[in-house]
Amino acid sequence: MTRLTVIDESGSHSFEQVGFGKLGVSADDFARATGWSLKPEGLCKGEICVPVRDTAAMSNGAAIDLAEFARVTGREIVIDASRNVMAMGEQASSRAAAMTTLDAPNFTLSDIHGDLVSLSDFANRKKLILAWSSW
Repeated sequence: MTRLTVIDESGSHSFEQVGFGKLGVSADDFARATGWSLKPEGLCKGEICVPVRDTAAMSNGAAIDLAEFARVTGREIVIDASRNVMAMGEQASSRAAAMTTLDAPNFTLSDIHGDLVSLSDFANRKKLILAWSSW
């Protein structure tokens, strides 16, 4: 069987891919790694549950389809099939909440001299963030 590496906000997880859906993995392994499990009331993590209309597309009981999980929870995914890696973004509700505050998340990058600089280094000062890419 093929191993699939899944990267999300909680870190990197490795799962054995199973023959269910587009990206099937063991439902038990997925629940242990992420805290999400399929229950009669929906897809749940702790006390939070997301309704699932088509449970047959989400799970066959033993496996869960990560592509369907991402769709139901409002996450964007990127898949590198040649390396068996999948990156999953935050839930849409979390992104929307962050956008309403207009606060940029703290991040750290190297400056042109190789020194690490964090956005929080400029607290209580006006900032202009410029992003550029050659492509």
